[in-house]
Amino acid sequence: MNHRQSPPSARCRSCGHEPRAWATDKLTGLLDRWGWDAEAGRALAAARRRDEPAALVLLDLDHFKRVNDTLGHPAGDRVLRAVASVLRQVTEADPAGAGAVLGRYGGHGGDEFLAFLPAGVLAAAAGLAGALRTEVRALQVPARTVRGPRTITDLTVSIGLAEHGPGTRTRLADLVLAADACLLAAKRAGRDRVRGPEATLRRLAWDERGLPA
Repeated sequence: MNHRQSPPSARCRSCGHEPRAWATDKLTGLLDRWGWDAEAGRALAAARRRDEPAALVLLDLDHFKRVNDTLGHPAGDRVLRAVASVLRQVTEADPAGAGAVLGRYGGHGGDEFLAFLPAGVLAAAAGLAGALRTEVRALQVPARTVRGPRTITDLTVSIGLAEHGPGTRTRLADLVLAADACLLAAKRAGRDRVRGPEATLRRLAWDERGLPA
């Protein structure tokens, strides 16, 4: 992923600071909240100018607090780095991930990750999200923990999807809010699944576990 520098005039709409001062999350190497807001905002604006679709994938580690509370925060950090690596690998391997803007959301303890797909339609984003879910479930993360050396397994993610349609004036905040609503729906449905705009996903014939049938 190309970590482009922000122009001096580019400032985060939330805090007013220039994102380039801390655009990369030091733990995962992904863009941090402010850097992601700036880069994804520019990518969305470009998609609007081209009158092309785009999609957002928002994923959250299920029960991540348990890792920190039972195995210690350094173990949690190892898990976050492992999930970030999966996010990079899956987006790089999937054509829908071309030019993806990847970030870690939520600040210091954040266990949410975002992938803005500037060339993505919802169907392609759904396939990418399914691959992310599968790869996270397969993770085996060796870590030093408060209980001694452990290999952390049985990790899962809940994922929400949102889309920008051609001819619309979607704002980035709208996309994040829509994806977050779908993420919460995935968690309410039992976690470890993918949810998106209901009518569109019905057309994709998704099964009850959130994967294409």
